[in-house]
Amino acid sequence: MTPVPPAYGPAAVLLVDALTDEVVYANGVALRMSGAVQVPVAAASWVKSAGVRLADGTRLDDADHRLVDQLSVDGVRLVARPDATEGASHDATLWGMATRMEGAPGTLERHVLVVLLPQREEAGGNVDGADLQRRAALASELSFTISDPQLPDDPIVWVNPSFTAVTGYTAQEVVGRNCRFLQGEGTDPEAVARIRTALSADVTIGETLLNYRKDGTPFWNQVVISPVFDELGNVTHRVGVQAEVTAQVEADAERRRELVEVRDEKDRLAMIAGVTRRLSELTEPDAILAELPALLAAHFGGWAHVVTVGRRSKPRAVVRTADAGAVDAAAMLSRSPEWALESLPVLDVLRGGTRFTLAPFDIGGDLLAVHGSAEQRAAMTLLGLGSAMVVPLRARHEVLGSVAVVSARPGAFSPADMATLADIGHRAGLAYDNARLYVQERQAATALQDRMLPRLTPVEGLETAATYLPASRLAAVGGDWFDVIALPDGSTGLMIGDVVGHDMHAAASMGQLRSVLRTLAWEGREPVDVVDRLDDLVRALDIGDLATLVVARLTGDPGTVRRLAYARAGHLPPLLRHPDGRLEVLDGALRTPVGIRPIDTLVERVVDVPPGALLVLYTDGLVERYDRSQRDGLRLLQDVVAGLPAGVDAEEARRLVLAAMVGEAHDDDLCLLVVRA
Repeated sequence: MTPVPPAYGPAAVLLVDALTDEVVYANGVALRMSGAVQVPVAAASWVKSAGVRLADGTRLDDADHRLVDQLSVDGVRLVARPDATEGASHDATLWGMATRMEGAPGTLERHVLVVLLPQREEAGGNVDGADLQRRAALASELSFTISDPQLPDDPIVWVNPSFTAVTGYTAQEVVGRNCRFLQGEGTDPEAVARIRTALSADVTIGETLLNYRKDGTPFWNQVVISPVFDELGNVTHRVGVQAEVTAQVEADAERRRELVEVRDEKDRLAMIAGVTRRLSELTEPDAILAELPALLAAHFGGWAHVVTVGRRSKPRAVVRTADAGAVDAAAMLSRSPEWALESLPVLDVLRGGTRFTLAPFDIGGDLLAVHGSAEQRAAMTLLGLGSAMVVPLRARHEVLGSVAVVSARPGAFSPADMATLADIGHRAGLAYDNARLYVQERQAATALQDRMLPRLTPVEGLETAATYLPASRLAAVGGDWFDVIALPDGSTGLMIGDVVGHDMHAAASMGQLRSVLRTLAWEGREPVDVVDRLDDLVRALDIGDLATLVVARLTGDPGTVRRLAYARAGHLPPLLRHPDGRLEVLDGALRTPVGIRPIDTLVERVVDVPPGALLVLYTDGLVERYDRSQRDGLRLLQDVVAGLPAGVDAEEARRLVLAAMVGEAHDDDLCLLVVRA
C-alpha cells in the first residue's frame, strides 16, 4: 500500500449554514481549535471559543461581523489565540477562505465551506510571506465534496470548482454518482475496504488512493471523509476533503527506491567482500572450487556450479545446493562434468562467448535439451531448472572455467544479481589462478628441495635418522637442510643449517651452501676451519644468503668413546644424551651467522661421545611456534630428549621427538637429525 502523506495543513475545515449561522461540521483540527465544542454550534460560539478574529483585531462573534461574511474565495488574514493552534506561543496568523456551495441541492446551497490554514512565522514573529502564498494556493486547490448517505449509494450532491479542475469531470457529470467512479486499475482494494468500514461506523477516515481523471490519466488523491451530524446525532451528509498529492507520492516512492538501491548495493558489496575474504583464506584450488558454489547457493538460493577446464588438467564440475533435500543430487552431478560440458550456456562461456553472460536468462527451449546421463538429467530436474546466470571464471585474460547460479523459479535473478556474480567470477578466478600457481610453485620447490636434501646412507658404527618438514602455512619450502658424510679419513661429517627465507631462493641458496660445505668437509678440514672458510666464500663471492648452521666431525672407532668436534654459526645448540640419561647441551663454539663478519675468533669445542649416546641436531622450526617461545621450546626439547627410553634407537628417538614437539600445523620448516653412536 502507498503510505499516506502528511495531512495538507493542518487545515481547519468548517461547514457553516449561512442562514442560521451554525457550524454543522468541523474537522478534527477545527474541533481542537475551539476546545472540542459540540457541533452543531453557533458560528459565533465556535469563533469565540477558538479566539478567531480579523488581523486588525475585529471580532467575528457578533451579527455585524459574521465569519462567513468576512471570508472570500481568495482568502483573508486572521489571527487566533495562542492555544488555538499547535505550537503557538502568541497570537497565531491564519489564512481563511470560504466557498459558497452554489448549486447544491436543497438546504445545502445556503451552506459555506470554510478553510483556515495556520501560517508559518519567521524569527521575530513575522509571517513568512512565501509560506502565506503557498498555503493560500494549496487551500484554493483543495477539492471538496458533499455526499448524501440518506440517498441510495451515498451519491455526491455537490463539488467545488477545484474538484472539477483536478478530475476533469463537470459538476453535472459528478453529482448523483458515488465517488468510486474515480477508482480504477491499481487502486488499493484494502484502502477502499477501510474507507467502507469507516463510513459504516460513521467515523472520519483518511486514505491516499490511486484515482483516475476523466481522460484516463492517473493521479494520487489524499482523501479525508467525515460525517456531518444533526442535533439528534444522525448523519445527514458526508464531507470529503481531497488533495492531489501525486508529486509527493512519486517523490516519496523515488526516495524509497533510492534507499532500496543503496541498501541493495551495500548488501551486494558486503556479499562480494565476504566471498573475497573467504576465498583469500584458501590456498588450495580444490578448496576454492568447493567453497565458491556453496557461498553462491547460500546467497542466491537454488544451486550453483563451477566448471573448470585446463590444458594440463581434466574438466571438473563442482555443484552445491542450498536445498538440504537435494544434496545427493548435487553430489552426483559433481562426480562427472559431462552434463555441464554439453550445456549450451557453459560451452559458450568456456569458448569466450558473451551470449549468456550479459543478463540472467530463463531456461527453456534449446536450453532444456540437456544431455548427460538419465541420472544426471533427473538430478538437474530435482535441483530445478527455471532461470540461471552464468559468468566466466577468468584470470589474466584467460577463461579458466564457468560459474553459474540456477533457480527453480523463472525470472529469479535481477540485473544487479548478474553484476554481483560477474564481479565474484572475476575475483574468484584470480583467487583460483593464484592458488593453482602457488601449488605449481610449491610442487616445483618441494621437488627441488627433495632433490637437494641428502639420502641417508648407512655409516659403519652409527645409527642415523632424519626428517625434513616444510612449513604448513603458505611457504612450502625453505632453506633448512641436514647432511651426514662418510669422510675419506674414516671420520663422519654431521651438518645441519637454516638459510633465512621460505621460498625458492632460500632453497637455491641452501643447495649452494650445502655443496660448498660438503667440499670443504671432504678436504679433511676441522669444523672451525669449515665454518670460517664458508663464511669467507659467502661474503666474497655472494654465493648464498644469511644462514645459521652447525658443523661437527665425529672421529673414533665403533664401540669406543669417540671424539666430537663442533662449531656453530649462530645456530641453536645440539643435544647429547649420554647412555646414563644425562643430557649435555653443546652450547659452545658459537660465532655470528654465516654472511655476517665475525666479531671474535671461533674456538672449536670437543666432547666425548660414549657408545649408545644420542646426538640430536635440529633447526629452529622444531622448537619455535606461534604459541611457544624459543626459550620454552628449547626447555621442552631438552626435557623430551632427556626422557627418552634407555637404549632407544635413532629412528624411534626421531619419532618420539617429533610427536612431542610438532603439532598438526607448524609455522616454519624444520629439520631433525638424530645420530646414535
